[in-house]
Amino acid sequence: MNAPMVYPRLSGAELAARWRELLDQPGLPRMFELDEYGELIEMNPPAKPHQRIVYALQVQIAAKLGGEALPGIGVLTSIGVRIPDVVWQPSWSNDDPSSPAPQICVEVLSPDNTRREISEKTAAYLAAGAREVIIVETSGRIRFFGSEGERSISTFGL
Repeated sequence: MNAPMVYPRLSGAELAARWRELLDQPGLPRMFELDEYGELIEMNPPAKPHQRIVYALQVQIAAKLGGEALPGIGVLTSIGVRIPDVVWQPSWSNDDPSSPAPQICVEVLSPDNTRREISEKTAAYLAAGAREVIIVETSGRIRFFGSEGERSISTFGL
């Protein structure tokens, strides 16, 4: 039996508008994402070890590929506006949130990340146009994903 749709998901344009509206609002959490209904998902500030990994990845990706590797950029997806830890593009527009998704989206896992959350984000980044999603697990294992599924190596030579 199908349940009735009480509240529809926001369109991409509506999500982007809601994102831009909230960015400068006082009193909101320092870090947040939006779900597909435009509702805030509060994020815990990352710990220092997590941020060191993020910084090292930014430096390594930019050195290897050129362009810019940036942290904390909003990406418009089918599950809302989500923020990968690191993103890479050869060049950037000023679109906020980024649409289509950057070519590379990286998630550095924290103990509070769930498998479901990371699986959904990976699928959403790829569906939004990312060519590769990189997952850095808390164990240090690095996994690469493309539209065909998990890859044994990065197609970008990372």
